[in-house]
Amino acid sequence: MWQPDKPSQSENEYFARKDAEWLKQRRAELDAAREKKQGTMLTCPRCNSQLDERNLRGVTVDVCPKCHGVWLDAGELTMLAHVTNDGILGIVHELDPTQGKK
Repeated sequence: MWQPDKPSQSENEYFARKDAEWLKQRRAELDAAREKKQGTMLTCPRCNSQLDERNLRGVTVDVCPKCHGVWLDAGELTMLAHVTNDGILGIVHELDPTQGKK
């Protein structure tokens, strides 16, 4: 039953579908831009080590194996904004499995 100031189930489905379409389109744009830059080795701005690329939840991030810095290209932070808090913790663990262990 519809209630004022609360979205209906069809509204939730519509916006979830729109978000998924936007993420897919944005991922394709970012992949195309990254492919253009392919061939140039990215280096860490902090320690000048060569960066590794990692795919996390559909977002490709650059990670420094030496200082563990994580670098995002334009638009990638916006894509990660769609990840839940639990999802962010999972990403941190994927980047560095030693996090949270004593």
